[in-house]
Amino acid sequence: MNAFRTRSASRKGSPYPKADLGPRVLAKVADLLVASAFWYFVPGVGVILSLIYLLTCDGLPNGQSPGKRLLGIKAVHVPTRRSCSVSQSLVRNLPVGLAMLLAANPFLLVASFPILAFELYLVVSDPRGARIGDVFADTQVIDGKVPSDAPVIAGEPVPPPRTLRGELGETARFAASSLEDPPCESR
Repeated sequence: MNAFRTRSASRKGSPYPKADLGPRVLAKVADLLVASAFWYFVPGVGVILSLIYLLTCDGLPNGQSPGKRLLGIKAVHVPTRRSCSVSQSLVRNLPVGLAMLLAANPFLLVASFPILAFELYLVVSDPRGARIGDVFADTQVIDGKVPSDAPVIAGEPVPPPRTLRGELGETARFAASSLEDPPCESR
């Protein structure tokens, strides 16, 4: 049995189209501006807050950092077709976090440019726009209008939908996993 799982930058199993380059770059610039605000306006711990933000921002609700939300894109975990989690965000953003740490030291600032340039090269050249962090986290950035919660092809089955009655008698469908308790009666 092989103890190592091989990874490939070719996203052959991804059902999603590549997100446009413009919104991706602008979203990253917006996120770097937010991180810079932490860095410069919070004395003492700003660098740490900035790093934490950059590493976990794609794990915010719907897989959208503030920059991604502003530009209508999101990060999804391809195998489960769900929004990027905080742990997946941490893995996918490690190269950017490393570049930020190198930029904190004036002598190592120049070393951050090749990392960011390589990441940009991968986004442009990969058929699915996968950065090196996306390869290790099994994530992909997609257009926010693409439904990311489509049924999973391989893995655990999606629970069957459950029918609930609304106040006016219309029927609303909810996934069984989204509601644990039955709805309250309003009267």
